[in-house]
Amino acid sequence: MAQNSLKIRLQGLECHFTWKLDYNRSKLHSLRETMIDISSSEGVQCSWTGYLYNFLAYLHHALGSTEDALHCLKKAEEAIRLNSPDNVELSLVVHYGNLAWVHYHQGELTESQTYVEKVGRLLQDNRLTCPGVVWGERAWTLNKFDVSKRKEAVYCFRMALKGDPENKLLRCGYAMAFNKSVEKKDITPKLRSEMLEHLQIARELDPEDVYITVMYLQRLAENGQVEEARKLAKEVIEKPLDSFGGFGILLYFLRDYISNDSSIDLARRTLERHPNSQETEYLSIKKVCTQLHDHQY
Repeated sequence: MAQNSLKIRLQGLECHFTWKLDYNRSKLHSLRETMIDISSSEGVQCSWTGYLYNFLAYLHHALGSTEDALHCLKKAEEAIRLNSPDNVELSLVVHYGNLAWVHYHQGELTESQTYVEKVGRLLQDNRLTCPGVVWGERAWTLNKFDVSKRKEAVYCFRMALKGDPENKLLRCGYAMAFNKSVEKKDITPKLRSEMLEHLQIARELDPEDVYITVMYLQRLAENGQVEEARKLAKEVIEKPLDSFGGFGILLYFLRDYISNDSSIDLARRTLERHPNSQETEYLSIKKVCTQLHDHQY
């Protein structure tokens, strides 16, 4: 296959290299550090781990670290094969696309062509142009990439959910993206009700997801259901927190709907329990704690 012809086929693949994830190096570097922090978290092995490593591979490559990119792509495939026993090959479509692009940039055209043809056969055999799992990975990636991509992420989540409406990962991702896609000043009562409904569905599917829960209780309070939100917040506080996801929302909720002291107390106790955490959210908790303390005076 001639190089120009190969390039055209590469541009038609659904993968990180064609999803318009271009940004300045500072932004890409910050994203890479965030993804590395998440991947380093103890016990991070779930249905989206493959997405994370595919995304991290792209970021490494965009920043000139091809060896690290290939290492992450290997880990991505391992995670996908482990967590996607059904239709595992379709779940690897984005991954194969990334490999095709990396080999192309390395000048390894034969290897690149091999992966391009593999993707083509998979889609042809399944009579698909864009499988639901691809829509899902694209949605997850866009949602992580930047706020400017959030509306596009919402659309991709909707497309993915058409074929798998009970998928926990997709439902939670859609609820979060949808709730974050509209500025607070633009939220109408009807829209708030819709946001609340999606969060409720996601929470029913995954009641252990702290981020979903705190977003849900925040929307409950905004909807006038303050007592129910307070009760739920107390349940969250009583559980040991292994993740900082959504913690800032919880702290501000406590400040606004319970008391400033309770918010500061929870922040301090959490910082004491996790003094050496390197998670990005941990740093924001320190900032929030300071702001809450200043708010007292």
